[in-house]
Amino acid sequence: MVFRCDSVREISWIKEYIQKRWIEKQYMKAKKYLIQWHFIEIDFRKRKPKTDNIYYFKINEKYRALWYLDWSIFKVVEITDHQ
Repeated sequence: MVFRCDSVREISWIKEYIQKRWIEKQYMKAKKYLIQWHFIEIDFRKRKPKTDNIYYFKINEKYRALWYLDWSIFKVVEITDHQ
């Protein structure tokens, strides 16, 4: 699947969640890799079941960001504790 990304947006509570866990810098770095198409660095994958078209990328060893593509905008909808 070929993506065209204009921007990455988060739902309202995501920024607060990231700040409380002190992972802002790591999230911004992963977000930059996503926009630049460096998928290997962020462990970019499609989540199962694959028919839902929900993807995730790694923020650090503990946290993952779940997102989907809405037209040409990546929408981050959840940050999960991967452990």
